[in-house]
Amino acid sequence: MRRKKEVTMQFIADQLGISKVTVSKALKGQDGVSEELRKKIKEVAAQLGYKLPGSEQAISTPKNIVIMVQEKYVDAREYTTFYLRFYQKLASSLTRRGYMCNLYPLGSNMPSAQEVNKMFIDNGISGIIVLGDVKKQHIEVIKELNISMLFLDCYNADVNVDCIVTDNYYSTFEITNYLIRCGHKSIGFVGNINATSSIQDRFLGYCRSLMGSGLPINNNCIIPDRDDSNEEVDFILPEEMPTAFVCNCDDTAYKFVKHLTEKGYKVPEDVSVVGFDNDIYAEISYPKLTTVAVDLDVMTQKAINLIIEKVENGDKDKQSRIFVSGQVIYRNSVSKIN
Repeated sequence: MRRKKEVTMQFIADQLGISKVTVSKALKGQDGVSEELRKKIKEVAAQLGYKLPGSEQAISTPKNIVIMVQEKYVDAREYTTFYLRFYQKLASSLTRRGYMCNLYPLGSNMPSAQEVNKMFIDNGISGIIVLGDVKKQHIEVIKELNISMLFLDCYNADVNVDCIVTDNYYSTFEITNYLIRCGHKSIGFVGNINATSSIQDRFLGYCRSLMGSGLPINNNCIIPDRDDSNEEVDFILPEEMPTAFVCNCDDTAYKFVKHLTEKGYKVPEDVSVVGFDNDIYAEISYPKLTTVAVDLDVMTQKAINLIIEKVENGDKDKQSRIFVSGQVIYRNSVSKIN
């Protein structure tokens, strides 16, 4: 039987038409090689079964990252497409970096931490991105997982892990200030302030803006858009209507504008409305919504860089909390008043 030819760095270099030195730097994690070329070299080395000298293992195949998100957030039939777009950006970026990406929808039945840990280890899962707020029952399991992870677009005081979030507080502070500059002195808020950490921070930014301008926070003008189970509820308008409302997201703002129209109010002539997210609802609303743009590209890049760093270094401890600035997008849903 003919002996199988040993795979060497020179052999890999010959296959790719590059130097042996370049192959060596790529496989040893040294500088001087672009990420794209490094990825290609590793892929070819893995396919050929190359082993680094002194190593018992062949060059590893791509690692797996799981993205955990509430089931309804990725069901376009039931909810906003915001998290679907977010997931698609994350999956695309991970693939370009040589990682496999798996979606793990969080439903009503969550296995134990021990079962999830075993399942992830058996399937080669090396990192977790928790996308968006999750329920308490999920948090109880997530905080026991022994895998590198980070929270994206949410944070939770019960779980001591890295998080990357939009600066919800300051962004809503800014857009509420814009309403005040337009002459509005009675401004309501639409959203359940107990629903998510993001909505709470947006509400606090709204409150800080009003307080800073010496304007009252009227509890009668704080209108829930969902109950504590996150199920939608009917909007109940106050008897004395404000001249403007800050909505916790564009989905809610879109529905709130429709509700105002049905009740005989014109937007923005009678009532001004602003949202948050700059998603599809801001564009299809009539009038188009003034809102805060969430920079998904920047958040995605920061999340990918951080989770890969944690996975490569075997880091499971908290490192940082990163805030990404939002940007006010001015459209047609706000009027100036004297």
